[in-house]
Formats: sequence, structure tokens, C-alpha cells
Amino acid sequence: MHVDNMKGRRHTGGVVVAAVVVILLVALAIWLSAAYARPGKPLVPLTQGTFTAQYTAEVMCAGGNKFEANLTLVYKNGKLARAVLGGYELPLAVFSYPHQFAYIGELLLDLGRVRSVNNETVKGLGGVVYKRSLNPVPFDKSPLAPRSQLLVETSFNYSRLVIEGHGELINATTHGLLIFDDKAEVPYFFIIDIIHSAMRRVCRSSYANIVAYIREVR
Repeated sequence: MHVDNMKGRRHTGGVVVAAVVVILLVALAIWLSAAYARPGKPLVPLTQGTFTAQYTAEVMCAGGNKFEANLTLVYKNGKLARAVLGGYELPLAVFSYPHQFAYIGELLLDLGRVRSVNNETVKGLGGVVYKRSLNPVPFDKSPLAPRSQLLVETSFNYSRLVIEGHGELINATTHGLLIFDDKAEVPYFFIIDIIHSAMRRVCRSSYANIVAYIREVR
């Protein structure tokens, strides 16, 4: 995982993705600690795709500034209808990258796509996607236990990616992770990089990395 350089096109320093260098290892270490989670947690309720989920979001901004915030995702028939982070309503466009297919973001926007995506190499984007089923293990920090688990991991390498209005990635690697409770139809845990001007309201820059785990479903 390596990010060598970022050159702004219109907003110098608007996107700094160096934070991605440490995020994956930290997040995977946290996720692996789920094996030691306390037993007996209540299960994520069955939703049939319409629900409001509350998450604890660990946010890392460009430059390394970190904070914790509440994240609310509202779904209707498996489609994301509303997202609120730390009191700020986010445009749903934050879940889409400015390139062809933002796997984790697009999967959060439409939960039906989690089942259809498969292990593949995305040659045009220089990335790989891994998908597999796991035994349901509760995440240590979450008060809820999943009924089932589909795991989707992504890794993309860019020699040069221009993001109009935000900057340019040079020799960058980005990662994403989604643990989806496919019986309850709820995203249980996810890691996502966001590059969107709306993030300046919470990060003072266009870039944010979010590690989120479920806290409540209603």
C-alpha cells in the first residue's frame, strides 16, 4: 500500500490520500479482533431492506485528523435514501467515486448489488474484488451480532487518477471492505474512502476515510 504524491488540479491539497496507507492494516486488525468478541449479543433484526441503521463512524481526514461521529443510513427497499454524518446530511453522491464503479460505495447505495458482485479483476481500473461467505461472528465493538456474513474486499492501484476539482492521485493504492448481513439485509461493518466536496463540511478537505460498525437497527 503506497501513496507517493498528490497534485491538486483546482484545489491544492483538497484531497490527500496518504491516510489510506495505514487505514487498511488498522481496520483489518480491528476486524480480526472480532474473533474474541463477547458471545450472547442480540442479532441484527430482520429488515427486508427497509430500515434505519445507526453506526459509530471512525473518520480520518486528510492530514491525519481523526474523530468519531454518529452515522445514520436510511434504506427503502434496499436503496440508500438518506445519510447523516455527525449532524450533517450528506449527498448520496459521496458514495460514488468519480470513476467507473466505486465498489463499496455503490454496494452501499444499492444493497441488491452485494449479491451480484463476484470475485473479479477490474482491468480498466487496475483493481481486484474479493467476495466470500464467512461464519457469522459479532464485531467486538458492536452491540449486535450478524445473522450471516458476506465479505467484499477491494484493492485498486492507480498510476495516475485525475479527479476534476479535487486533485490527482499518483501511484496510489486504495482499499475498501464491506461485511454485509445478507439474512438481515443490513451493512454490518464497512470501510470506505470518500472523495467529495461535501466532506469539507466535516474534514476541511474533500477526502475522508470512514470505518463504520453497526450500533442500532430500527
